[in-house]
Amino acid sequence: MELQEYAGRPAATGGRAPDPVNAPMIRHWCEAMGDANPAYSGPDAVAPPAMLQAWTMAGLGFSGNGNGNGNGSAARPGRSSDYDDLLARLDAEGFRSVVATDCEQDYLRPLRPGQRVLFDAEIESVSGRKRTALGVGHFVTTRMDLRAYDEAAGEKPEEAVRVARHRFRILKFQPGEAEPKPDGGSGTEPPLRPRPVVNRDNEGFWDGVAAGELRFQRCAECGVPRFPWLPGCNACGSSAWTAEAASGEGTVYSHVVVHHPLPAAFRAGGPYAVALVELAEGVRIVSNVVGLPPDGVRIGLPVRLSFERCDDELTLPLFRPATADDLPPLRIPVTRTLIVAGAIASRDYQDVHHDAELARAKGAPDIFMNILTSNGLVGRYVTDWAGPKAVLTGLAVRLGVPAHPGDELTFTGRVTERVTERDHDRLTVAVTGRTRRGAHVTATVRLNVPVPVPRPVPAQENPVPEGPA
Repeated sequence: MELQEYAGRPAATGGRAPDPVNAPMIRHWCEAMGDANPAYSGPDAVAPPAMLQAWTMAGLGFSGNGNGNGNGSAARPGRSSDYDDLLARLDAEGFRSVVATDCEQDYLRPLRPGQRVLFDAEIESVSGRKRTALGVGHFVTTRMDLRAYDEAAGEKPEEAVRVARHRFRILKFQPGEAEPKPDGGSGTEPPLRPRPVVNRDNEGFWDGVAAGELRFQRCAECGVPRFPWLPGCNACGSSAWTAEAASGEGTVYSHVVVHHPLPAAFRAGGPYAVALVELAEGVRIVSNVVGLPPDGVRIGLPVRLSFERCDDELTLPLFRPATADDLPPLRIPVTRTLIVAGAIASRDYQDVHHDAELARAKGAPDIFMNILTSNGLVGRYVTDWAGPKAVLTGLAVRLGVPAHPGDELTFTGRVTERVTERDHDRLTVAVTGRTRRGAHVTATVRLNVPVPVPRPVPAQENPVPEGPA
């Protein structure tokens, strides 16, 4: 049987969470994520929505070779023989390493302490052999439906109601064995953006991009800022300078829309805007303006810096319209404690998240953050901004570069859609979490935010002035 023939077969049947939703697990999760949202504590507490997958994890007792999240070859309650067979075949073919890559969750009802989660899952797809930055492997996607009943209140399993949908993708791969490109490099791979020429005069700029900063030079003698990078000052001729990170605020000084001919890497997106952006620091940079139709770009448009990961090797500074819907950045140091605490709080006992020696044996330079922790930090970032009355309704996450000890995650976000209902706004927020190596996580978060109800204004008493006697 071909690997792709597993699609449509069950991945889990009759799954039952090992524990009911409970306050201690919620507290441990919030402590690991640094999430102080009051909605997750007290008599009316709900579970953090991004914690969804933690309730279905088998835990250490079923971890076998360390794959306690159902991504490896160990048995776990509810998991189907078809899914076990698929993973065993991939292991036998040499695809023994595993990493989560994507997660999509729809939250239909909040989970509360005392509820027991039930679940069934299906193998949605198995890809052909794919060449990735980690090595050659196969993507396996599963789709799970979750139900819950109030066990503490005496409800029965047959009374369970749907609470969430969950799609999850893993990569089973052979570390460090990237597949060679076809002869001539044609056909299967999308065209790449042109590569920048990095030399000793401008390498400081590209070092800044890797660190999530747009750096310009300032003359150490006369203090005049300059960009692009040059070996000497145009104002006084001095070769002494310092590098500074721009705030990212600017305005469009001039622009053009490219229609034809479109370079190969740009054809799929159609016409695009190229702008000369004047930064708040007084220097100008040529870049793309994204986030609105090209014909919406205008001279004087306020813009804000963002970074786009174009492919595994290239990240570029771009600009988006600056609006009040930009979320303030959040910086989180990635420590060993955070990585291990997040894995334990999510019941994920894969060795690559806590054992540096075994992580290196599987092709990683060190332990790395699991996707459930990434989910939790994204959820925390958005609800910290939106407030405790906000209700998450969906979360879609894609992982990029791993987050290792010593990194710093910088989260940025922007409201991309706002629909006003009678008593709440439905928001869609695009979130990126970056390390110095590029985007660790890109996410789309959907949430409902209550609209403040205006208080009735008392009628003003306007006494009729007395007329002249």
